[in-house]
Amino acid sequence: MRTALALVTMLCLLTLAPAALAEEDVQPTAVVTPEAACDHVVRIAPSGIKFSPASLEVADGDTVCWQWTNESMAHNVVETTEEGGTTPAEGGIDSGEANSTMDFRVTFTGDQTFTYVCEPHASSGMVATVTVGEGDAVDEPEATTGDDEGEDTPGFAAITAVVALAGAALMPRRRA
Repeated sequence: MRTALALVTMLCLLTLAPAALAEEDVQPTAVVTPEAACDHVVRIAPSGIKFSPASLEVADGDTVCWQWTNESMAHNVVETTEEGGTTPAEGGIDSGEANSTMDFRVTFTGDQTFTYVCEPHASSGMVATVTVGEGDAVDEPEATTGDDEGEDTPGFAAITAVVALAGAALMPRRRA
């Protein structure tokens, strides 16, 4: 009887284990790191009202440096709420006042799309993005197969097998 109970318990644990072992979601971060070495550098384009590059793809853990010296106009870097937008993100990354000389460094971890703007030139479209890893996850509707259960959810067959096994283990044995 104990062997059957142990077998049923083990089967239940194996059936439910995938959901319990799912990885935790890691929250992406962007941290100002003034002393970090630069993996990528963003400058001011020759036009004076664009970032160069305006779109940058980096690896997890890379540091992006916004650097320019003696520009004819002052610029800054302010995180925005959406790509191409000019609304500053509340509590977002901000290099401070616009300056003609800048050395601003941010280290990124976790997949994300960091969008930013130069506030003095927002109306001129001075916006850009840094894509880290795979970027932001896009919520796409999943294709339906008629089965509403996820892959980590035990299906009908697994539950039926557990019940049948438990029933067989608990039935008294008949001796001939």
